[in-house]
Amino acid sequence: MAIPKLFSLSVLAASALAISTPAMADWKTKEVQHADLDLSTAKGQERLKTRVKQAVKQVCGSPRAITLKERLDQSKCEADSIARAMPKAEQQIAAYMESRRFASRSDEAVVGN
Repeated sequence: MAIPKLFSLSVLAASALAISTPAMADWKTKEVQHADLDLSTAKGQERLKTRVKQAVKQVCGSPRAITLKERLDQSKCEADSIARAMPKAEQQIAAYMESRRFASRSDEAVVGN
C-alpha cells in the first residue's frame, strides 16, 4: 500500500502548534511527524492525536511552573493549543482519507469504446 507523496511529508508542521508559552512572549512551535502512520486506520489516527498531545505538553510544559498562576497558565496553554491543533490533525486525516478514495478510483479499470 503506497502512501501518496503529498502526505508522506510532515504537513502538520509549525502552524499546527503555534502556541505561546506562559514563560515566553514569543511563539514556540513543534513539528508533528506523521509520514510513518497509516491514517486510514483508527490506530494510525489515534497515534497522530497522541503525538499532537505530546507535542503540546513539550511546548507548553515548564519545569519552572511552581506557583498556582504558572500552573494555570500552563494548563491554559495546553488547552488552547489542543483546541488549535486537533482540528488541523482532523483535517490531515480527512485529506489522507480523501486521497486514498481518489487513488482507489483511479486504479480501477476504465472501460470505453
